[in-house]
Amino acid sequence: MYVAPDAAQRMRRTVSPIRLLHADGMPWRVAVEAWPDDDGWLGRFVFEPSRASMTPEKREGPVGLRGATAEELVGDAHDVPETRLRALLWALG
Repeated sequence: MYVAPDAAQRMRRTVSPIRLLHADGMPWRVAVEAWPDDDGWLGRFVFEPSRASMTPEKREGPVGLRGATAEELVGDAHDVPETRLRALLWALG
């Protein structure tokens, strides 16, 4: 069950870029936002247009990543296929 992070957990959030994804004719930076939880780390994908002048807003996925450490969580996120990331991006838009 997801519990919103408290102030101390928010201070320990990390954002790690994992790749550049091309979708809808534009490049998107894909990153993983992670924060500590009682049983390890939770995280989600964050998509941002790679150019500030682009119209689409930043898109944040649901909490769907978990790992014993932040490094494990980010490592697992690197293994997510590009087709799955693109589908998530489209679902958020």
